[in-house]
Amino acid sequence: MKTFRKIGCLLLIAVCSFPCFAKKRIALEGKWYTTPKSIIPKQPIQAWVEDNNKDLLLEFSANLGTVEVIVTNSVGEVVYKQSVEAQPSVVISLEEEMRDGDVVLVTDGENVIYGSL
Repeated sequence: MKTFRKIGCLLLIAVCSFPCFAKKRIALEGKWYTTPKSIIPKQPIQAWVEDNNKDLLLEFSANLGTVEVIVTNSVGEVVYKQSVEAQPSVVISLEEEMRDGDVVLVTDGENVIYGSL
């Protein structure tokens, strides 16, 4: 009986210690032509929006050099536009919160990947 209490307490502590923040995944579409390294082709960029809807997290699985990141709102106005170096992980802090219908676009001038929230 005491072991069940100890296990219960440990599980309760483990559940309470998990972070309260979550990320919303942005499903990216489009084509980015790179040399494939695996049988299953995968986009070289993954994107998430943090829970506060102001931080955009981009993860690059390939060295893409300098890319341009553009965020537009639901009516097509550019909210954010900047060139960033494609490092393994890039966090972009936006001035305005992202809302449903906002679009994230990443391009190097030839390739384009985009997705909406």
